[in-house]
Amino acid sequence: MSHYYLLNSVTRLDEGLYGLKHIRWGRQMWSLCKVHKDHKCVITGKPIAKGEQAYRPITNGGNRYERIVPEFFEANR
Repeated sequence: MSHYYLLNSVTRLDEGLYGLKHIRWGRQMWSLCKVHKDHKCVITGKPIAKGEQAYRPITNGGNRYERIVPEFFEANR
């Protein structure tokens, strides 16, 4: 299931670091990381396998375990 309708804006801050303004999460920074277990992208629903690269929020909030596939941010530069 796609949640693109919830997206407000994406800003590239640095290599591997994006700012995401989102209705559900507010303003957050997302950093590229290597995932340690299987995940599903919270935006696109695409599976993310253990060991692959994905973006995670730089937060200690409720969505700290959510991941977004790199293709999403690269497409929204």
